[in-house]
Amino acid sequence: MPKIKRKKIFLKRITITILSIILVYAIIYQSIGLVVHSKKEVIVPNIENKPVAEALSIVSDLGLGLKKIGETYNPNFPAGSVVLQQPPAGMTVRKGKIIGVIISLGGEKVFVPNVIGEDRRKAEVLLRQYGVLVGTITECYSLKYQRNKVVSQSYLEGSIVDKNTLVDLKISLGLPPQDIILMPDFVNKNISEVKLWAENYGIKLNINYKLVEHFSQEGIVIEQKPSYDTILNPEDEVEITVSKINDKEEKSINSYNFEYELPFVGKSQKNVKIIQISDEGEYVLYNKITNPKEKILLYVPPRKNSKLRIFLDGVLIDEK
Repeated sequence: MPKIKRKKIFLKRITITILSIILVYAIIYQSIGLVVHSKKEVIVPNIENKPVAEALSIVSDLGLGLKKIGETYNPNFPAGSVVLQQPPAGMTVRKGKIIGVIISLGGEKVFVPNVIGEDRRKAEVLLRQYGVLVGTITECYSLKYQRNKVVSQSYLEGSIVDKNTLVDLKISLGLPPQDIILMPDFVNKNISEVKLWAENYGIKLNINYKLVEHFSQEGIVIEQKPSYDTILNPEDEVEITVSKINDKEEKSINSYNFEYELPFVGKSQKNVKIIQISDEGEYVLYNKITNPKEKILLYVPPRKNSKLRIFLDGVLIDEK
C-alpha cells in the first residue's frame, strides 16, 4: 500500500477518535447540566447567632448542607453558635448547596489572679497582665490590710472569666477612726481573744460550740459572722463558732486535719500560699517560705462549699 494512502487512513482514524471523544464529553456535560438545573432553587436562610445543631436542622429542611470553615473568639456570640455564613442569607441557590459557617468559641477565657494584699498600682498592672481590667474601685477601712492595699476583689483567684472582664477592687484606707468598729479576723484564734475584744467594745457575743474531728484543741474559732472588716454597731450581735472535742479523744488526735507534702520543684525554698475558698469568703490559711518536700500540717475550718487552692510562688499548682 502506498505511503500516502496509509497516511490518509491514519489521519481519518485520528479524526474519528477525536470527534468521538468530543461527542461523549458534550453528552456528559449536557447531562450534568440537566441534573444541576433540574434542582429546585431555594433562598439561603439566616443562621447567624444560632446554635450549630439548630442551624444544621434549618438548612437540612431546605435541602442544603452545612460545613464548618473556621472558628473564632467572639464575646458577642455564645460558644457553639454561628458567627458568619457563606453564602449570606437571602441569596438564591440550588438544593444541595453547602453553606460554610464560622463558629464562635465565645469570649476568650482567662484566669483571674489573686491581688488581695497587693499595692493598688501593682494590682492594676497584674490584672492587665492576666487579660482582665480594673472595674469599680471602692475604699474601706481595714484592720487586716495596710493603707492602699487591696482588701478584696469581685472575682476569686483562679476564676475563669472572659478576657477583658472587669474586676472590682476594694482598697484599704488603713485603720479606722476611733468611732468606727470593725470586725477582726478571729478564725484560728482562741475564744479568749474574742471575749476580750467584745468586752472592750461592748459587743454581744453568741458563742456556739461544735464538735470537730481530728482536732485536739478546744476553744479555737472555726467560724465567725460577720466576716472580718465588716463595720459593726454597738448593738450588733457577733456569732462565733468554737471548736469542741471529746475528752476521750483529746490525747490521741493531732491538732490538724489537713496534711500536704510540697512536691519536689528544685532545691530552693518556695513561697507557699494555701487559701480556703467557701460561700463565706476567702481565707489565707498558710503563707510562708517552705522547704522542698516539706509536709504542711494545718487546721482547716469547716465551711460550706469549701475548697483549698495551693499556690507556689504565686502559681496555682493544686486544688483540694
